[in-house]
Amino acid sequence: ENPNRYYDSNKIKTTKYTILTFLPKNIYEQFHRFANIYFVGIALLNFVPVLNAFQPEVSVIPICVIMAITAIKDAWEDFRRYKLDKEINHMGCYVYSR
Repeated sequence: ENPNRYYDSNKIKTTKYTILTFLPKNIYEQFHRFANIYFVGIALLNFVPVLNAFQPEVSVIPICVIMAITAIKDAWEDFRRYKLDKEINHMGCYVYSR
């Protein structure tokens, strides 16, 4: 009898994202950081004519840049995890029987 007969495969997966879920999951995770919510709030307040301190379009630039850099970093880390998982999943292994 095969000791792994109850399992489909012995592959590991440590990645967070897929190509389809990267953007929604990443935005969801980034808005769990208080700093990102704060800066988006400040940017939105600049669109109110009575409260704006400077041009509203300029206030959106910093948060967009920070979120883009964070998204690129997360994508790179997840791609490295994917490559490492692929390497480990293609390694040979020993199966011990009783």
